[in-house]
Amino acid sequence: MLLQLFVYALPIMEALEMEGPMTEWNDDRLDELNERMKEGFADVDKRFEQVDKRFEQVDEHFVRLEGEMKEGFRHTDQRMEAGFERINDRLDRLYYVFIVTLAGLAGTLLANGIWG
Repeated sequence: MLLQLFVYALPIMEALEMEGPMTEWNDDRLDELNERMKEGFADVDKRFEQVDKRFEQVDEHFVRLEGEMKEGFRHTDQRMEAGFERINDRLDRLYYVFIVTLAGLAGTLLANGIWG
């Protein structure tokens, strides 16, 4: 009689009766979810293997580029050294012309002062 007084007594009792089957249903669903998660992570692992292979290819590409860059820098250094040698030769010649001109001028001034 007391149960009849409460409006929600009947639905609560039915819910309590269904708790057993729902628990089993939830366990089955959890097991299914667990399997799907395992499959999903296996797929993710496969994708990461592909990503790792791509990184290996990128690493190989960078190693090859590094070698090409070193060779290019070596070639540029050789060209620059040759250019600097030519500039040094020209500056040396200019220096010698300047010294000869200065010596000639000094000689002319001395000769003009002594014999003049």
